[in-house]
Amino acid sequence: MFLSDKKLEVQMSRSIRLLNLLQHLREAKYPVTSQTLAAQLGISQRSVYRDIETLRQQGVRIDACAGMGFQLKEDFFLPPITLNETEVEAIFLALHWLKSVPDGELQCASSSVLTKLNSVLPAHRQHLLEQTTLRAFNVWLPVDMKILEQIRMAIRRQVKISVMYWDEQQRESHRILWPFAMGYFNDKIMLAAWCELRQAFRNFRIDRIQQLHLSQEIYPQFKQKLFHQWWTQEVCSTTDKN
Repeated sequence: MFLSDKKLEVQMSRSIRLLNLLQHLREAKYPVTSQTLAAQLGISQRSVYRDIETLRQQGVRIDACAGMGFQLKEDFFLPPITLNETEVEAIFLALHWLKSVPDGELQCASSSVLTKLNSVLPAHRQHLLEQTTLRAFNVWLPVDMKILEQIRMAIRRQVKISVMYWDEQQRESHRILWPFAMGYFNDKIMLAAWCELRQAFRNFRIDRIQQLHLSQEIYPQFKQKLFHQWWTQEVCSTTDKN
């Protein structure tokens, strides 16, 4: 039996409303009252309560804070998924390799992702994840974890950074950079950025960055566009041209 056009329209409208509600909760840093949510979505408070209960039934964790409102406790959730043996091995190998990267937050994230995947995989796939013996090994040049964290933050926010850099001739220079990508090559981590000093793209070894200041100034290009231009020009070159 097919749904009538009117019923289908109502169903789609409610689905969109649920997605909008989820987005409002995701963007809120603090608990939001049902009254505020109702005003934002243009619906009644009763509908807000009903929609929140629907989201909870679908697995979304929404806490109710007495006198304060609702707060999303999980940013998103994965439904039960099925992966074949090769896909499970690929995920495990990639996450195991990530544990060797000298970046504390990424190491923690890799362990967290493995735990979350294991919780939603069917039992026979969980066994495969536990039994796989594929491993990845890397020896990395030491880097400053704080600098790595700041660079990743700058790339996300698309803001400029100021660095003190030592090139391979041990010459020190001060650079204002527009960071847009990081690459992990053999034993080193590279930063791809537009350099205001050279007025050109440059690749920087992160282990040679001595000091870094994270600014609040957004650089005047989208990082995806910079990446595309750099990719076309460099063709994945890892030469340090500084």
